[in-house]
Amino acid sequence: MVQESKVKNVARNTLMGIFNNIILVFLQLISRKMFLNYIGIEFLSIGQVINNILGILAFSELGVANSVLYMLYKPIAENDKVKIAEIIGTYKKLNRIIGCVVFFMGILCVPFLPEFIHTSIDMGVVCLIFIMNLISSASTYFCSYRQVLLNADQKNYIVSKISLGINFFNILIQCTVIYMTHNYIIYLMSTIIVGLVQNIIIFYVAGKRYPFLIKYKKCRLEKEGARNLIENIKSMFSVKFCGIVINNTDNLLVSMINTLMVGYCANYTMISTRIKGIITIFHNSTMYSLGIASVEKDTEEKYELFKKIILINVFLGGITSMLFGTLSDDFIILWLGKKYLLPKMVMYSILLNYLWTVIIAPVWMFRDTNGLFKYVKKMLIINALLNIVLSVFLGKLMGISGVYFATIISDILTDFWYDVRLVYKKLFQRSDFWKYNLFIIINVTIILLSVVIINYLFLSYEVSIIRWFFKGIVTFMVGIVLYVLAYARTAPIKDIIVSVVVPHIGKRRM
Repeated sequence: MVQESKVKNVARNTLMGIFNNIILVFLQLISRKMFLNYIGIEFLSIGQVINNILGILAFSELGVANSVLYMLYKPIAENDKVKIAEIIGTYKKLNRIIGCVVFFMGILCVPFLPEFIHTSIDMGVVCLIFIMNLISSASTYFCSYRQVLLNADQKNYIVSKISLGINFFNILIQCTVIYMTHNYIIYLMSTIIVGLVQNIIIFYVAGKRYPFLIKYKKCRLEKEGARNLIENIKSMFSVKFCGIVINNTDNLLVSMINTLMVGYCANYTMISTRIKGIITIFHNSTMYSLGIASVEKDTEEKYELFKKIILINVFLGGITSMLFGTLSDDFIILWLGKKYLLPKMVMYSILLNYLWTVIIAPVWMFRDTNGLFKYVKKMLIINALLNIVLSVFLGKLMGISGVYFATIISDILTDFWYDVRLVYKKLFQRSDFWKYNLFIIINVTIILLSVVIINYLFLSYEVSIIRWFFKGIVTFMVGIVLYVLAYARTAPIKDIIVSVVVPHIGKRRM
């Protein structure tokens, strides 16, 4: 394994991932419009709910991938090929068990589908769609285990390249099938086949890049290593369980209120998910560096790194949230038409979910890469249970927006303060964690107020492409000005400018 520059890998992963997402978002916009025109919102809503059910079934994987990722950091840093092969070999065996568990649990869920999906489409067709998706989901576990090594070795850009090519091909097939057949089952079948091809290609490429995996393919972790992996999985279980409950139950609860609204929300969340995907690339690209930093850096160096990542993250999360909050409604009108608009409060609840998830990410990144997830079991379970209770209560009180707001409220009351306190105490050996909490609340408030004010100022404007671009430019400039006024003079930003920007300027002048 060749040891490459961490900064170079981060930059390459980030740029490739951004390019990938930008291309895919344009392709998906075309595909989604054709889907709604020729197949309809009802099938879109059903597909979204089924994906969430399958996401919940993935609880059997809870913590395995992340625990394996965590265990790979050290042997990768030491170029210990045998140890890496042992970990991947054990992960392969676990994944096959997980795939079988997911499939059989999915079959048991089929009789309960009418409880979550209320539609005019024949329930037999709904069950067929569910089983097709289930087979696709379960089969993934049999050939995707090598990808975790690419991620741990900071080679995400390889996956991005493959994903870009396959998804481009996939969307072309989707559009052709939609236009020629108007049949959702054929559309779904083509998507499943292309997804399987992508997994096989990544499996093959990873094998070529790491030939020692084949050489040591029969290697498995010894008892001590296996015991450590199991302990990490147990610790990570609560983390992932909470994530599954929070991320996959909202659409189910919305579906129980109105299944069609899941489809309308999906048009907005498709946009926010793609934007989040770009920021997640930055997060994933830095995860390896954080994993190595957990071994190599001292307490104060980790804290300084934390502050820099926070400020970069606030910039990325703040700007993208403001753009999403001010441009999404107008974009839906230009793209699909006014009939696909969501009520304003529902749009703001989706915006807040996006903003909150992105802006607090550095805390869980440092928590997980430093093995602190073992301390958060009880609080995460409380968060998950509170989220369900509040979602039901606020869903009845406020409707669909209440379901989304409940997710944020439950997180603020539990994980938000607990995780920050844990990271500050265990990792940074500091007690002033409340400053970070206040920092996040202030930034979220300012960002939301900015969106509301800009939307109010443009309220009387007729929607057009030119005015949409103008509104975007105004929003972007407001975000830049606010950020510069608040943070341009802070030490972490000055350090980033000196260490990253200035050297690049110097190279161009030479």
